[in-house]
Amino acid sequence: MSQVLARFYLVEVTRTPFYGETKEATRVKMSAVQGEPFGSATPQGSIEMLIVNPAAAQMFLNSPINSIFDILISPVQEGKGG
Repeated sequence: MSQVLARFYLVEVTRTPFYGETKEATRVKMSAVQGEPFGSATPQGSIEMLIVNPAAAQMFLNSPINSIFDILISPVQEGKGG
């Protein structure tokens, strides 16, 4: 099974109202890191997430802007969460 490793840096973390049980969500914006270790094969792009789970959001709320994260992307096998 193929996988893609992409490296992104944290651009923005914002607390925002959410009209569900938690009443608050965290919006996270990330951009692709340019250069090594990927060289000319550096993935391009951005990621924006609205995170409702407070425990999951805490990782980003505790991280300084420009923190770098590795993201592993792989296909989901049918019947296993897809």
